[in-house]
Amino acid sequence: MSRNYKKGRHSNKQQPCPICGNTKGSCKINDDGSIYCFHSTPNSVPSGYVHIRELSDGMGHSFIESHVVNELLTAAKTLQSQGKRASYKEISDLTGRPSSWAYAVQKAYPSYFPVGNRLDTHFLTTLPKTHKQRNQPPPTVKKDFPPPLVLSEEERDKQYRSILNQLPLNEAHRNHLTDVRGLAKFTNKIGFRSWSDKRVENVSSNLPGVVERENSLYLYKPEGLFLPIHNEFEQIIAFQIRPDDTSSGKYKWGSSAPKGGSGPRLDNGEMPLAFCRPEQIELPSIGLAEGVLKAWSVACNLKQIIIGASGAAWDCSPKLFKRYLEKAASEQNTSLSNLVIDLYVDAGMLSNQHIMLRYHETIKLLQEWECKIRIAWWGQFSKDDLDIDDLILQGKRHSITYISIDEWMKLWSDDISNYLLYKSVQFNTSDWSAPVQHPYRSELGYWKKVNTEWKWIPKAGFSFIVERELVGTNDNYGGLVLQVKRTYDPPLEQHRVVVPAEAFNKVTDFVNCLSRATGKVYFVNKLKVDELHKYLHKELSAYRERGGKPYKLSERLGRQSDGTWVFHDCQISKDGAIITEEESGWVLNERLIASEKIPVPKINTQPEPNVLPRLVNSMRNFFGAEGFMPALFTAAFSVAGLFYDKIQQEEGFFPVLGLYGDAGTGKTLAAVTALSLLGFDHRAKINKASESAYHERFKLMGGLTQFLDDPDKTQISWVCQQIKSQFGGGSRSVRENNQDPHSSLIVASNYSIGDDDPIILSRLIRLEFAGNPNPAAFPELRAMSRICSSALPDLIKIGYDQKGIKDLESQLIVKLPAAHARLASSLALIGYYALKVAQLSGVVSTEEVWAYLSLLCGEANEDESKKASLDDFVDKLLVLRSQTEVGEWNCRLITEDGNPENGNYKSLAVYLHGVWSLMSRYFKNNLPYSQKMIRQQIEKVGGKTYSKQKFHCDRDSSITYQRLKVNVRADVDGEIILPKPPEMVTRSCVEIPIELLKERLSSFESGFEQFSQGSQTVVTASSGVNSG
Repeated sequence: MSRNYKKGRHSNKQQPCPICGNTKGSCKINDDGSIYCFHSTPNSVPSGYVHIRELSDGMGHSFIESHVVNELLTAAKTLQSQGKRASYKEISDLTGRPSSWAYAVQKAYPSYFPVGNRLDTHFLTTLPKTHKQRNQPPPTVKKDFPPPLVLSEEERDKQYRSILNQLPLNEAHRNHLTDVRGLAKFTNKIGFRSWSDKRVENVSSNLPGVVERENSLYLYKPEGLFLPIHNEFEQIIAFQIRPDDTSSGKYKWGSSAPKGGSGPRLDNGEMPLAFCRPEQIELPSIGLAEGVLKAWSVACNLKQIIIGASGAAWDCSPKLFKRYLEKAASEQNTSLSNLVIDLYVDAGMLSNQHIMLRYHETIKLLQEWECKIRIAWWGQFSKDDLDIDDLILQGKRHSITYISIDEWMKLWSDDISNYLLYKSVQFNTSDWSAPVQHPYRSELGYWKKVNTEWKWIPKAGFSFIVERELVGTNDNYGGLVLQVKRTYDPPLEQHRVVVPAEAFNKVTDFVNCLSRATGKVYFVNKLKVDELHKYLHKELSAYRERGGKPYKLSERLGRQSDGTWVFHDCQISKDGAIITEEESGWVLNERLIASEKIPVPKINTQPEPNVLPRLVNSMRNFFGAEGFMPALFTAAFSVAGLFYDKIQQEEGFFPVLGLYGDAGTGKTLAAVTALSLLGFDHRAKINKASESAYHERFKLMGGLTQFLDDPDKTQISWVCQQIKSQFGGGSRSVRENNQDPHSSLIVASNYSIGDDDPIILSRLIRLEFAGNPNPAAFPELRAMSRICSSALPDLIKIGYDQKGIKDLESQLIVKLPAAHARLASSLALIGYYALKVAQLSGVVSTEEVWAYLSLLCGEANEDESKKASLDDFVDKLLVLRSQTEVGEWNCRLITEDGNPENGNYKSLAVYLHGVWSLMSRYFKNNLPYSQKMIRQQIEKVGGKTYSKQKFHCDRDSSITYQRLKVNVRADVDGEIILPKPPEMVTRSCVEIPIELLKERLSSFESGFEQFSQGSQTVVTASSGVNSG
């Protein structure tokens, strides 16, 4: 592609050509990272840049910038780490860069591509060829590009020092170091020499700067001043040359790469940095200065450790850079985050986009490591001002002041600001005057300039960084995860705190949140909420700059809305794999869990061999033949509860498990064992709780079954109401708090709950416990309960198989002809997971599970969950009759001819208006039907919903009359004195057909009054006039 088609900008004074330094506009710097240079040759390429090809017009050459080279080398490493061949095509596909660039990098750095995984000889056919190239065969790996060995830093130092012993330092070079650089006392210690094209001994051809010629080793050109580059151990790991002829550049990297040898890159793939350590250190901060010779000059004259980087590219060697800083920190017995870094900005660089970009990236890197950064400033706006080395040599070091990054940014031109801040992610933006961290303490505050001095104004006795940004789900608040450290805490002590968004609205709320989470006291000094927000904004921006992504704040403990399981000590995917926060994107809301004081499950993440078979066997040993299958089905219910939300969503219901039986039969231990699969122990059961605390448990526990143990008889009515709402996932709303359940419920009691309520029976799976457990087997069961949560990932893998459960339901329906329709679905649900648990354990047969399922079906056929409302109403009338609440004054049998002696009953007349109030009061308003439903069912079975019949006038008269009939008396003549019947009154009533009473008829006959009034005329809604 011709260079005219690429977008970019031509070289100018603000942005000279990085290859040749041209400022006249003849060279072009393209936006894609390539450079068209017309004043250099392939052999004069600066460090880090790579030559691509000669331009089509033959007037110049194409190069790529160092960051593109790093990108391509990183891609090659990535491919090789994956066991793939790092060919130019693979690298090109991975980075989206032209394949010719990948090929050029392979050629420039052959040592980074193992034999057989390097240059593709077929690639040469795609490159433009000169006439000479067309007549030559393509190069091969072994012949033209032998793989040089990348020497270690120790080996490089040994060989470079051997070269130093073979080289002099000529007078011109010594004068330059003495008169211009102020390094007269340090030339020998540092190792400056005069480099020339001469034969050397006792070195390897793999050493950068050495080439093989005529079976001997020579130093590679150009001639000039040898500038050694030390590491933190004062080993010479690389060098630069300051050429005597500077027409092609002021500094050249020591390299043999143009002759197929080694380049300056280290064995970690990074370019070298100069660690310049003076003989005496007076300044504890670490300085950064551009270049190698300048860095040595500043270090020795300022008596400060200086890290030098060619082209200010500290950020391009992050591993080496961090290694140097960690070494400096260890020598000061402090941490990396406590280091103060002084950036010595070169004169005129405020208008150099290339260098400013490197400063910008380096500062971001230092911020990521939490270093304290200062900008050394002496008014060096233009190139005519002094650089740091010249400033010191002229005795003007007193003019250096140290300013913050924000203050330095205010000095930037609009062009630089737009280039750095709007074409890349912003950092520490100047429009947010946020507090800063103190250079030496974990403290927030401001620097205030008083006269010529900077005064520290503290705002908070702690500092923090953002570890995670949290996004709320389902209309819940988000927040931040902070790493918090107080001023006087030990160096390695800091705390991880989840802070919800609402705690940022007030400084007191924020401080209280930190105190609750850590148990420590935090002090502030007039810290305002807007200052807190500014600092949060800055830290959140820094978090995003270092690649931070938004995480989701957990909605509850356990299963989240996307199926991920979030616990205090681990996370599990919806497929049952142990995962990390980074993989799941969820962070546990520990503050919410702690504030509600709900039990926290502890998942055993250590692999336990055969844990499920061992648990099931211990259950069989403890519960015995009679209690084992109920206990296994209880465990299966807790496994089904893992998918409570999913089942409620698909089916619209989830049954409640009711355990009943005599005291000591193992009901509670069976439920506690089932909960141990979820990481709970006996403390997780609910004995007594307030209404709000009870519902909050179900709201904040996802897929974690709850256990209500042995409620008082006074609570039965409340328990029945919870069973009704729990079955359908009913929500409880208190002000703005919607308490939606996300977990299933187990209730255990010494008596069977809901026996007299068909609605409760239809929503329960009832398991009876009988027999006596084996106390000798309890230690084994308890031991297994403590570790069995390690099976939770395998249980999660079972998932919710809707079709499998429906298939089982269709098999059970035929076994439940007399039971409520809901029971087939409920038993299919628990039966399916019982079969799965049996299968996973391998110690329970399918036949055992089916035998117990059949037993449950038989019991379900015998219960009263399917009883019609009218039948239940009649039964309750009998209960009230036994309590003398119902009698001839509101409920009486009606005959066809009015003569009760014939026994030709046709209906039961009920004064519904009076009876209903009695029934509601007696059964505490828990009737599973209404008056309207009873009237509808009476009409459906052929009864009368509106009729008039005569009843005893009142209850007292009727009861007195009945007593007198029992205790009859005779007059003086021996004649029986019959009591006078009560006055009869006509009342509106309903008539229930006599056929519906069946065997209950005799109960209504007892105490029946033989009336002498004869038949009564009755007006009905459906038949007009009738006798009864």
